[in-house]
Amino acid sequence: MLENGELIRCRQRKAALLRQSAAHRSALVAEAQNLGPVVAWVDLGIAASQKVRAGWQALAPLLSLWQARRQESDGLIGKLTKGIALARSLSALWKQWF
Repeated sequence: MLENGELIRCRQRKAALLRQSAAHRSALVAEAQNLGPVVAWVDLGIAASQKVRAGWQALAPLLSLWQARRQESDGLIGKLTKGIALARSLSALWKQWF
């Protein structure tokens, strides 16, 4: 069992930690208020990059069609598969933007 002196020191340490905890909590609240505008910009950047990514995904089949056309013309099956890929990417782009 703890002696009285040790018990008193433990209680004093607990009280000091609780005071520090309150001070740290108020400092965190102040920092959170300062970081609010920064977080808004980050969210805006993430949303913009997701839309740009969707645009690139939609353009990828177009670029591959252009590249394939430069190299050689595919048969009907190749054109159909590329057309389907283009339709899927445009559909995904439409769903993400609207």
